Amino acid sequence: MKIRLGEIPDEGRNYTYDRSTGEMNAELEDLIGTHPYAVDMFIKPIGNAYELRGSLKTTLSEVCSKCGYDFELPVDRKFNEIIFEEENEHRKSQGVHGNQSVNFSDEGTSMVPVRGNVFDAGNYTHEAIALAEPFYPTCGPNGSCLHADEVAEVVERLEREANAAVNEVSEKTNPFAALKDLELSRKN
Repeated sequence: MKIRLGEIPDEGRNYTYDRSTGEMNAELEDLIGTHPYAVDMFIKPIGNAYELRGSLKTTLSEVCSKCGYDFELPVDRKFNEIIFEEENEHRKSQGVHGNQSVNFSDEGTSMVPVRGNVFDAGNYTHEAIALAEPFYPTCGPNGSCLHADEVAEVVERLEREANAAVNEVSEKTNPFAALKDLELSRKN
């Protein structure tokens, strides 16, 4: 969904997208599948830039990184951005970028560059959802696992069975037992 920023009135404009309006269905399918979503955006001109405020709500299908169970992860994010026209960089130009520290958990205002004065709301929403997805999702709150006790019991049982099998094999089979009946003859 492309928004021409030059067509937004001075008082700003609201944009609302969901599964029923369908503008972002194809763009978000790889992340959320057929889950419902709701995206509300308000864009307002501020000088030679634009203010973007809003929220998005949806659900991601995840697999717990600790127990392997499937679960639904709710995504409820608010955003506050400044959209600005990115200048074309000359091929011969050089930029110096020092060691920059970025705090992605900061809920403050951030910058979104655009080209041609066109904002791609679908791509922006896709990236906002992708950034909300944790590296190691867990089915419980605050990184905990709802099935940790069950997984611990299964791991303990499997370790006992594996140790018992190793002990049984080593007691029954001596690898040198096949050599005891071997006769060696010497030919001179």
